[in-house]
Amino acid sequence: MKVAVIGAGGHVGFPFSCVLAQAGHTVYGIDINQYNVDCLNKGIVPYVEEGAADILRSNLKNERLLFSTDFDFIKDVDVVAIMIGTPVDGEGNARLDDLFTFVDDTLIPRMSKHQLIVLRSTVSPGTTEVLRKHIEKKHGWREGLDYFLVFCPERVVQGKSIIETTKLPQIVGAFNDFSFKAAKDFFSTFITNQIFQLTPKEAELGKLMTNMYRYVTFAFANEMWMIGEKHGVNIDKVIDACNYDYPRMDVPHPGPNVGGPCLFKDGRFLLSDIPFGDLIQTSFLINEGMPEYVFNRIKEMNPYVEKVLILGATFKKGCDDTRNSLSFKMKKVCKKHGVESWMIDPLHVEDLDIPDTKEFDAVVVMTPHDEFVDPKEMGYTLKDFSYNCIMADLWKMFPESQLSNTGIYKVGDML
Repeated sequence: MKVAVIGAGGHVGFPFSCVLAQAGHTVYGIDINQYNVDCLNKGIVPYVEEGAADILRSNLKNERLLFSTDFDFIKDVDVVAIMIGTPVDGEGNARLDDLFTFVDDTLIPRMSKHQLIVLRSTVSPGTTEVLRKHIEKKHGWREGLDYFLVFCPERVVQGKSIIETTKLPQIVGAFNDFSFKAAKDFFSTFITNQIFQLTPKEAELGKLMTNMYRYVTFAFANEMWMIGEKHGVNIDKVIDACNYDYPRMDVPHPGPNVGGPCLFKDGRFLLSDIPFGDLIQTSFLINEGMPEYVFNRIKEMNPYVEKVLILGATFKKGCDDTRNSLSFKMKKVCKKHGVESWMIDPLHVEDLDIPDTKEFDAVVVMTPHDEFVDPKEMGYTLKDFSYNCIMADLWKMFPESQLSNTGIYKVGDML
């Protein structure tokens, strides 16, 4: 098949383009970001994605993969996969202007009869139905007759998208059996797992439920850490013991950086449609409040803290994406309290002119990159910090921190 991937220069669209090309499809990756398009056409991956470089270069060479800013490629393809961002406005409501503008001004004028349109952008429940009615009313295209429209969410983890796309089950939200069959025939060419048929609204809610389940469980883990910290209990040991070989428990480990481009935003999509949502709202308060809570604990241990080193700028380990990373909120918290802070990250641009390690009163591990515990990579060990330096290491990155009950301790106590 010939496939046009809209948003192919992004963190989601690019890996999907690679998977399709690897499966034998001819893929036109379309994006408005000229820099990313140029990089990809040269075989350069502009961000961290496991296994992407080799797949990109081999499929560029055999001409199954081409990146462009030209939307006219839509005219000659069998499938159009839409993977553009859907942000929220200041009130937390889904901002779908970009999606509908794209459909009206770019997609419809180039669409061909019986094309399959696959919407993979995260949207509020009911959006695909609104889009279907809009297309029929404004443009006269009848879904299931003139073209096929499905909502098929991606549920991969960033950085391992290529691996997971083929292995995870695929949910297909279809209005009718004709559209489902068209989508199933397409996804069956590269997915080795089950393909489930739902309605578009069910599939939209399923995507949001998947993300919010993770967000809420992270909030639970963080709240349990706060409770354990109050009692001087190492909650990581408790979680490990309770999770082990027990079929009704799978609690993640706590961490101060529950961010990223999806989890927080997707919760807003849900809350904009319901008159309740206390669980999600409370999860926001817990996860978004972690930087302030950790900083206050540092201040309790040292009211005169002046300089803080923040380890990690990206929103998760092994990733170079800083969108909605709470590391930057930690910097703002420090600034609010009149404390200087510096941030370093092996996968992202770091602050310059960083003081000597002996000058820091506190170190906060926001992102647990493996490089942080490698002296050869970073050029320091715990012994290089001052004896009274406070280490906030909720991720339990440093071996010495295994001796600490809470993850917040003075370096001298560990040495």
